[in-house]
Formats: sequence, C-alpha cells, structure tokens
Amino acid sequence: MRENGFRAIGGLAQKLTSGMAKGRGASLVRLKADWPAVVGPELARTTRPDALLAGRGARAGKALRLKVAGAAALEVQHRSGQIVERVNAYFGHKVIDDVRIVQGVIPAPRPAPRVQRRDPAVEQAVASRTAAVEDPGLRAALTRLGARITAGRRGFLLGGLGALCVADDLRAQSSAAKFLDPQPGDHVLGRPDAPNVLIDYASFTCPHCATFNNAVMPALKRDWIDTGKLKLVHRHFPSDALATRASLLAECAGPEGFFAAVDTLFRTQVQWMTAADPAAELMTVLVGQGVSEAEAQACVANDRLLDKVIADVQSGQALGVNSTPTVFINEQGYGNPGGIDAIAAILRQVGR
Repeated sequence: MRENGFRAIGGLAQKLTSGMAKGRGASLVRLKADWPAVVGPELARTTRPDALLAGRGARAGKALRLKVAGAAALEVQHRSGQIVERVNAYFGHKVIDDVRIVQGVIPAPRPAPRVQRRDPAVEQAVASRTAAVEDPGLRAALTRLGARITAGRRGFLLGGLGALCVADDLRAQSSAAKFLDPQPGDHVLGRPDAPNVLIDYASFTCPHCATFNNAVMPALKRDWIDTGKLKLVHRHFPSDALATRASLLAECAGPEGFFAAVDTLFRTQVQWMTAADPAAELMTVLVGQGVSEAEAQACVANDRLLDKVIADVQSGQALGVNSTPTVFINEQGYGNPGGIDAIAAILRQVGR
C-alpha cells in the first residue's frame, strides 16, 4: 500500500506490506514513528520497538523485539498479546506472532504541540470564502482548516502539510491541467528540450519514495534522462511534520544542489527517521552535504521556501494526488507504477 498523504495526518501513517525490498527495515521505521498511535500513549511511555526478528524454535512467523523500561517489564509481558494484535492491525495483515522483551532506557516523550487559539474574526473571513461550497460537512471542514492555516500558518504546515485544503484549491482544479507541465520554480532534472516529462510527487518519510529514488532513479537517469529523452520534475508532497522539514532542507541546497540533497535524504532515510532526534539528525545529514547548520536553521524558517512547498502540495491536490509516490508521465497519471521496467514500458508506449 502506498502512503496516503491526506489521511495519514493526525492518525496512523501508511500501512506497509512485507513484500517490498528492505520491507522489514522500512516497516520498523514506520512502526517507531507511529508507536504511540499503535499501542496508545500509556504503553508508548514505557516501550519502544527495537527490531523485527525471525521467529525462533517452534514458533512460526516473526517477533517484535520490544525495548521496555525495567519497572514496566512485567506489565508489558502480560499485555504482549494485546501488543501483537495492535501491531498486526496497524499493518493490515499478520506481521508478528510474538513480542520479545529487552530492558532499556526509553527516551522521554516530546512536549505536546502548542494548541492554536481560535480567532473568530479569522474564522468569519474564511467562512465567507468557503460559502460557495454546497456540501455542509465539507464547507465546515474547509472553514476550520482554512482558519488554522491563516492564524498559524507555519505551525500548522510543519504539523502536516498533507492536510492543506482551502476553497481556492477547489476553484483551481478547473485549471489543473497546467500543472502537468513544468512550472516556474520547479526543480527539473534533464535537458530543457527533452521530449518526455515525468513529474514525481514525493514525501521524504515515505519508504516507497525512497525505493523509487534508490532503485529506479539510477537506471532512469542513465537510460532516459542523461540521454536527453526525459526530464524529471520533483515536487514536494510531505505527509507529516518531519517530511515537511526535510522538504525545506532540500530546498536549502539551492537549484544546483537540490537533486543531490534529495538523493542524500532518501538514501539516509532510515538513519534520520530512527534517530533519537530525527529533526536534529536531518540537520546533520544536510550539513554533511556542505550546508552550514546556520543556513539549515534559516531555511526551516524561510517563508519563501515554505511557499514553494505549499505550491507543490496545492498543485498535487489540483491533480488529485492522494498518495506518494505519484507519477505523471506525459500528462497521464500512473500512481506508483513500480520498478524501472514498468516505467520504461510506459515511456515506450506514450513516449514522444
């Protein structure tokens, strides 16, 4: 299953199947990221997923090695059956049969995000913009989201750009076709006069997007981009706070270094997503690419770069993007078409 960019916000992120390349590592990454939502805040305070292991002895299937604060080990052992059920429900199929407990130190939870105060004046102004929406439920939802964006633009976006949806976007859908061509400000890899165009909407916390970058891009670049037959457009479609921050840091590398930064972020995805402080580890990764820490901090707070990410998300919404990666080839949408063979077959069929 691919990551659903909208519905992942505020709930569980994507559910992964176990058949993908490096699936166990990617599954563990997502499980760690969503652990409080999987087992609940009480268990999340004293436990942390540590590894997915092959079953041993007469036990079939896999086991989850769970790091547990010493004092809570007995209680967690009693609730191991419940943990197995919740983990399997999270993935949508049977992934583990057992929980294997090891004692360890559990990092303190991060402070809860500051709640935005309601501003009646802002809500009234946004309500006037959404008045033309006929569906009352949709109109109310757009009004609430629009007010949050207007009142606390940066905080809301860094908390989940994937949920961005305002009335202007609905009107913009009538001219969505223009987004099927490279736009001013787009990051384009390849010759400007290349006859074929591939547009890739991606989230930096999406393991399938990392697979596309790491397994598909080298052959795509060698056979199609470097030969002048294809140009690739990368557009941001972050589905959570961490992906939004990564998008801003990729923008920090500038037009010349952008695709190198994208490649670095995807190739080190497991490293920074599983770090004790993923946001800080992201900084470390980019500093290693020649961006100073001061520059990286400034980019995270740069409204111009944020506007670029917003524009990408809005163009994706206008085109009906709701998962990552989503690929458009020569104005046709193909979702996640799979490996290089599938993409090459499409290009041979619709290529120019």
